[in-house]
Parts: sequence; C-alpha cells; structure tokens
Amino acid sequence: MHAQINAMKEVYIVGGLRTPIGKTNGKLKRFLPEQLAAKILNELLEKFQLEPQNIDEVLLGNAVGPGGNLARVSLLEAGWPYAIPAHTLDYQCGSGLSAVQFAASRIAAGESDLVIAGGVESTSMAPLRQFNPKDPRFQGHGISYERAPFSTPAIGDPDMGEGAENVARLMGISREQMDAYALESHRKAQAAWENGSLKDIVAPLALQDGTLLEKDQCILPGLSLDFLKRLPPAFIADGRITAGNACLKHDGAAALLLCSKRALEKYGLTAQAVIRATDCTGCDPNLFPLSPVPSVRNLAQKAGITLDAVSAFEINEAFAAKVLACCGELGIETKRTNVLGGALAYGHPYGASGAIILLHLLKVLELQQGSLGIATVGAVGGQAVSILIERCTDPCA
Repeated sequence: MHAQINAMKEVYIVGGLRTPIGKTNGKLKRFLPEQLAAKILNELLEKFQLEPQNIDEVLLGNAVGPGGNLARVSLLEAGWPYAIPAHTLDYQCGSGLSAVQFAASRIAAGESDLVIAGGVESTSMAPLRQFNPKDPRFQGHGISYERAPFSTPAIGDPDMGEGAENVARLMGISREQMDAYALESHRKAQAAWENGSLKDIVAPLALQDGTLLEKDQCILPGLSLDFLKRLPPAFIADGRITAGNACLKHDGAAALLLCSKRALEKYGLTAQAVIRATDCTGCDPNLFPLSPVPSVRNLAQKAGITLDAVSAFEINEAFAAKVLACCGELGIETKRTNVLGGALAYGHPYGASGAIILLHLLKVLELQQGSLGIATVGAVGGQAVSILIERCTDPCA
C-alpha cells in the first residue's frame, strides 16, 4: 500500500508541544499571545536539546491577534538571536496547520532544514477593532467589530455559528446527534488525561499567581446529555447549534519541530512521522464547515491512497455538526476520528488548533501503532487545509 504513495521530498516531524488550553478570560487571560508562543518555542528547544541558532525559521498561525508579525515578536520574546526569521500566517481556524504546510514546503524545496511551525491565540487579549471612518461599514466612533470579513456580501458572509447551522440543516443532522457527539468528545478527552496520553505533549504553564496550570481548563467530566438538552440555541432562535455542541473561545499555543533528513542526522534527532502530502482547498463560504471534504479527497488522490487505508483522522471540532457532516460525506467512521477527543472539549484557540490536532494525531498513531493519519481543518470563508502523515515504525535517524 505505502509503495503507491507519491511522496513529496521527505519532511519529518520530530515532535511538538502545546500549552494547556484556557477559556477566554480564564486561566491564561493575562498572557500576551507572544508570551504563550515564546514558552513553547523555548520548551521545544529544551525537549529536543537544541539551541536557538539551530533553527532556520519559525512559522506561526494567528487569527485574532494585534496584527503585524506576531511570530517575529514571539521569537524575540523568547530571547532568540535576531538573525532567525519568523513569519505569521492568517488562515483563520486553519492557521496553525497551514503554518505546518508552509514549513514542510520550505524544507521540501531545500530552503530550510530545521523549522518550528504551529500557532498561537489569545482571545482574551483580542484587540478591539474599528473600521476607518471612510469605510461604508463604519458604524461610529467607539463601535468596534468582532470579526474580519470572511467573504463578500454578494456571496454570503455567515458567522461561524450560522455556517454550522446551514450545514446541519443541509445534511439533516439533528440536535440530538450533535449533543451525543459533544458528550463523547468530553468523555474521550477526560480519558486521555486520566490515562496519561497527553503528558508528554502538554507543557505546564506557570501562572502569575504562582500556581502551575498543567491541564486543559475546559473539559467537563461531569457533563451529561440532560444538561446539554437544556441549553438554548446559540445563534438563531430555532437553531440546533448550542454552546454545548459548538466550541467556545480559547487561549493557547502549540508548535511542532519539522526537519529534513540532513537535519535529522546532523542533530541526532529521531522522527515520529513523515509528511506524505498536503492540500488546501476552497468551497462555498456559506457552507464552510464542509470544506475538509474536498480537501481530504484531494489529499488522498495526491497520495494515491483510499481513506480506508488511513488509521486515524483529526477533524477540528469547531462544531459537532462539522465533524458529523464531514465523516458522513467522506464515508469514515467517527470511531477513527478525534480518538482523544476534540476542540468541543479541549477548546479551540483558533490560530493554534491546527497544530494541536496534528500533535494529537501523532499521539493516536503512536498509541494505536497505526500507520497513516490525516489532520484537517475547515476555516471560515470556505477553505480547508489537510496533511497526511505516516508514522515512522523504524528509527529515521
């Protein structure tokens, strides 16, 4: 089977780390995004016994930060040499996985050998933004807007919840199905913490009050279907999407170390996986939660595989409706998807989420001794990014 894969020039994933995930105005509310990212940058160096000057470049995704080159600010916050370049990508919810895709392309092209890629988000610190008074969308001084435009008004520019409602209605996904899926996500996430599956990929974070945050803040071990049933619709009066079957807003950072074969040998590193193919694809912005469907299909076609050959999938859980719809359209079982739970339980720090699910995918393949895995994120505006990895069964260095 693997001989059929049309591999890109080999790019290895050595491993990665993430912070615990906090809810908006929760445990991480006083951290600037660059502080969260700097923590992970330096923790990665320590984990893999590297020096800052060994890293060729840093790529980080971010969606609701202050603008500018946040990756560069994060690198400087970490105390790294000025000579190391950094780039920030905004692919909305797909930013963290898009950063990994771009990093892989840089390595495959021979431009870099050792790159850190991932993302960071602090919704707690998201700035208030206002249109220019000359802009027809300007609503008055002191009136800020919550989100940037994702599409044009002529096509349709739904909010995230509205897009999820569109997909739930189109695909005939019931409120009961979504609530049951959300409950299972929390159950799986709680089990992952209890059995130690996440202990080596989550870096504890010292808080300003002197305590140590070691676990994600948003998992609800006592959640029940009865509680979920009582929640009102979150976006439209007769809607199916609630605060229980949709993710909320969160803070966190995550990054992975990617490298070439040459860097593996030079620094004595051992790879966990090889990136076999990547894809980014668009769809109708009004149905953006379905964007992983064409992207994953393209990915499989590029790699010359069928989805039956894939051991595990990670589909970012912005909404239960999204995962249920994508699994239904792709013909994949939910039991192969988000095995450790997903963003409905852990949280969805937009710019970091793609890197988080890729870290979780690596862990699932390790635990299950699986071979191929796919991570995919659908983003507002009708776009998706997907990555196919193959676990290294023999040491690659």
